[in-house]
Amino acid sequence: MRLLLLLIGVLLFTTGFGQTDRFLNQLTISWKQYPVNHFNLYVEEGRFADQHIDLVKQDLENQRNGIIEFLENKGFTDTAHIIIVDTKEKIKKILGFEAQGFAIPENNTVIFLYSKDYSLATKHELTHYYAFHLWGRPADNWFSEGLAVYNDNKWNGHQIDSLTKHLKDNKKLYPLSVLSKKFHSLNAMITYPQTGSFTGFLLLSYGKPKLRELWTKGFGEIKKIYGKSLKQLEKDWLNSLDHLLSVNIDYSNHL
Repeated sequence: MRLLLLLIGVLLFTTGFGQTDRFLNQLTISWKQYPVNHFNLYVEEGRFADQHIDLVKQDLENQRNGIIEFLENKGFTDTAHIIIVDTKEKIKKILGFEAQGFAIPENNTVIFLYSKDYSLATKHELTHYYAFHLWGRPADNWFSEGLAVYNDNKWNGHQIDSLTKHLKDNKKLYPLSVLSKKFHSLNAMITYPQTGSFTGFLLLSYGKPKLRELWTKGFGEIKKIYGKSLKQLEKDWLNSLDHLLSVNIDYSNHL
């Protein structure tokens, strides 16, 4: 679902909006700019992000350092434009749809929702942003979610493998052959942790070079890359989940 919106959003923003100031102009509010190392921050003057700007700066820098190291390009230099607002309505005014965070790497821009009720989704969205810049556009755009969810290692407050095991035990997981073809039309509360867990399995079992090759070449080449079919890899991954302890998770509202 999110990546479908991303594709629509990228087309819209690159053809209609263009620059960061055009995002800012979607709201008639007073913006305050903080130019800092690696980022230009735009926050609502006097609002929540402005009141906690030192925490925001530190969080962004810490997450950036970790993601750049994870993606294995410590020498990468850039300036990302970060726009932060404090309500869902303002996010929707800017983007045209609801979100807690959204990366538009083609415009070097990331937009966040941040308030006392919503924490910054920095690691997830910045993983999208930096993976695009360092690894290129993924052959299968939905697979970008797998990398972002895995790197964040949580979904809806749950550790992704524990949550995925819970979904498996309750027979809620989608066959990967279906998920890979219909990702955007399936329940995102299942597909996101499931894809994140499978991405982690591939990474930890076979290493980052193969994962990056899959990122570049796509799932149509998975057997050439891993020497196993998607069905075989799926079986191995599901078996690996069986070694985890069962965790009492209440996830019924999302199914």
